[in-house]
Amino acid sequence: MAIKREEKALREFKHIIHDILFLLRSATGVETAYMHWINRTRMQFVLETHSTLYPNVVFQDRLGFEKHFLSPYKDLQKTTQFEIGKEIQPGQLRHYYQGTSIQYLTIIPFVNNSETVALTVLESENPLSFTGQEEVLESYNNALTNVLNTYLELTDLYDKQQIWTDYEESMSRISPRLHKVDILSRVLEEAQKLLPAGGVCLIARGMNIWTNVLVSEKTLDAPPLGLMIEENSIAYDALQKGSPEFAIHFNQNPKRLATGEPKTEGATLAIPVMIDDRRHGVVVAYDRNAMSFQESTKHQLINLVRIASLSIRINLGKLSVDQDLLTSEYGSFIPDVWERALETEIKRARYSEYKTWFGMLAIENLQQLRSRYRLEELQRLQRNLVQVLNPSRFGITGYIGFHSDYIFTFILQGEDASTPVRWMDSIRETLKKPVVLSDGQEIEIEVKTGYTEVSEENRESYEILQKAKSALSESVKPEE
Repeated sequence: MAIKREEKALREFKHIIHDILFLLRSATGVETAYMHWINRTRMQFVLETHSTLYPNVVFQDRLGFEKHFLSPYKDLQKTTQFEIGKEIQPGQLRHYYQGTSIQYLTIIPFVNNSETVALTVLESENPLSFTGQEEVLESYNNALTNVLNTYLELTDLYDKQQIWTDYEESMSRISPRLHKVDILSRVLEEAQKLLPAGGVCLIARGMNIWTNVLVSEKTLDAPPLGLMIEENSIAYDALQKGSPEFAIHFNQNPKRLATGEPKTEGATLAIPVMIDDRRHGVVVAYDRNAMSFQESTKHQLINLVRIASLSIRINLGKLSVDQDLLTSEYGSFIPDVWERALETEIKRARYSEYKTWFGMLAIENLQQLRSRYRLEELQRLQRNLVQVLNPSRFGITGYIGFHSDYIFTFILQGEDASTPVRWMDSIRETLKKPVVLSDGQEIEIEVKTGYTEVSEENRESYEILQKAKSALSESVKPEE
């Protein structure tokens, strides 16, 4: 509706300009009058309207500066009259065909903020008397100024109204019918639209830590997936207080998530995902321009997260005290999370600051373990193993996902091409010692891994998963 009203305002503005120009031509008694806007970006004169008594006049809508006789006068600051044949030659008036009897040309500049933004031209067979027409010309310029300012104010009001129309559409895209990961993913994408020079990411709990699991597709300066949050960060404060935290960054501080994130500038708003008074995540929204966070923008972002929390709660059921929102019973992130992350990273691969790898890890001596340990012990083993595999323990950014019992997925991000090899070497070195369960029992584990790099050539997450499966099946147990 706002768009239609804005279009109506533009049409009425153009009609008014045309009527004012007609009145100017009639009041001054000239034969032809026309007005051109000066588009300095594209170096063009743009015809707004014209009025003439002659039948042999045809104007072009747009002409480059180099092709228009008005080019030398585009910076004119006061009304000036020229005699045809002296400063301006008859052949330059190309809007006439079959000749013209015009002898005089008067240029009226329209100046806004000390810059000439438009030229109105009056063409006549007789010279225009400035003494008798001063009030007419002044009234024309005043009317033009008032109409333009009124139009700009209306446009600004419509733009502001359109913001709230867009916001209502964003809210409508968050529905309880969606899966909880889809809901949170949509929050990131809708929030991103409000931050033209920033980004949005989702912090969730898994592997017994809080870590970055998703980013919006068009986010800038994105923290790497799997970056664990640290104390004294904005995300940490939002989790501790259970309420939104806003901060403007001075000298790279405070950090959004951790010291390992990219350059920190502008401002950040961290909004906890609260369900039944329990913190299940943090949406971190930031922008290089701190002025992007107007009070209305903060209100919209906070409400998006609040509606998402309520939408998730409707179908959630009751979570046990030790159960996180986006993890399996073992603490690894559910497939919906890492599949969505892969889909996003495929789209971001062309301009992402990091390389991304996806892989799978399986327990190789599983048959031996099944024959020696009870199911409860094997379940405790998987919970412990998820924490052991956590890439953050080895100074690498990434997280562990759930694929099936005894088979894990992982996403790693980093600038160094050796990142996955370093992580796997660290895992094998760690597993040379038995994994200790919560009851003190020690279990020796052997694993095999396979991985692939995520690139823009990948079509979807399923393709990456199949490549990782192939790499896993082709992996060879290292010799003792």
